Amino acid sequence: MFGTGSVSYEVQSRREGRWRIEGAYTDQESAMSAARSQLAASGVEEAKVVKFRTIAGLSLETVILHKTVPQAPRKGLTLGGTAEGAPLCRTPDDLRGFESRVVIGRLLRPYLDAQRITPTELLHSWPLFRRFEEQGALLGAAIHAVARHHADIHGVSHAARARELRQLVEAVTEAARDALAERRRLPRFDTADLPGTSRRIEEAVEPAGHDALFLILLCQHLEAGGPLAGKLDLLLAMMGEDAEPRHLALLDGVVADIMGSADTVKELLGAQPSLHAGLCVLSDGLFDRDPDPALAPMAGSLRRVCRLALQGRAPQSRTVLLERLRQSIAGDQPLDRRDAKADGMLTHDLADRMKGADGALLGGAAMEKALERRLLRHRQSVLRAQGMHGHRRPAVGAVAGGGIRAGE
Repeated sequence: MFGTGSVSYEVQSRREGRWRIEGAYTDQESAMSAARSQLAASGVEEAKVVKFRTIAGLSLETVILHKTVPQAPRKGLTLGGTAEGAPLCRTPDDLRGFESRVVIGRLLRPYLDAQRITPTELLHSWPLFRRFEEQGALLGAAIHAVARHHADIHGVSHAARARELRQLVEAVTEAARDALAERRRLPRFDTADLPGTSRRIEEAVEPAGHDALFLILLCQHLEAGGPLAGKLDLLLAMMGEDAEPRHLALLDGVVADIMGSADTVKELLGAQPSLHAGLCVLSDGLFDRDPDPALAPMAGSLRRVCRLALQGRAPQSRTVLLERLRQSIAGDQPLDRRDAKADGMLTHDLADRMKGADGALLGGAAMEKALERRLLRHRQSVLRAQGMHGHRRPAVGAVAGGGIRAGE
């Protein structure tokens, strides 16, 4: 009587509690196949197919598929590191600062990686911070770890310092909560015109509040980035040659947060056969050398970060990447698990790789110490295997086969 009308299908998925449209289809089988693919994708919590039928001007909507991805039992999250180096923050801006975020990233690494977020996002997004608070004792554990460190280093009261830190956290996150409440009236964040964005911000708040509001708006923009590698792409798109220094500094801070994720950096380094290969690729990138054809190339986004670091336009990211190099060299993992006996030779090779055209070692004295520590550990393991014991430190000149010259 009314004819067949028109039929279409829409595939929707839910990620991190938010539904979004993944695609529209004209046939049911294609829509069902797309929904099944979504259910297999990382981060998807639910998927459904909605059938739309229009007859005589009436629109009928029917859900023909709705499935929830089974959730694996969640393990209790714990702190991922120590509070070593935590600055003695006195103001909200101190807590938002680079040194503070490095420690936050170390303490909360398991949680941050599981949620695919950065310390900057945690501090500047009220929904993300509320979700973190729901983890129970994790926030308190982090606060007390920092308070204990400050008590040991600075002689302050542990209890009093814990109260001060909680007040700072509340001050920072209240700003993010207030911004969310005023979201519709906030200045527009235009990635193609950051100077214009800053002008609108300064019209809305005092100049002193520019950076905090800029980062709040930036974090809202990064919600569309998905995993940390995707957010890195969004950030780099704003760090062009014409980017202003103040915008570069703010964007570099979030890029540095991403570089603090070992899993993300490992992904961006590519499928390397060994730790030695990965460190060589990263060293070459920090010098902006041509890729070694014998090794898998790093992702273009990481190469761009390394180039910005070399140009002096991403100093925070450079600091984090150099520290990642140093920690990997100073650590206990063999440079090649397939041949632990080759550690000495590979350490010498890596030291040569980390020297610039001027002969200066990448990372300076701290890196030199890490190389010496690895060589000493290798020497001791060789002597133990021979039934001997030795504790003499290798000469500095032995590390690079001709002397290490400390330098940045």
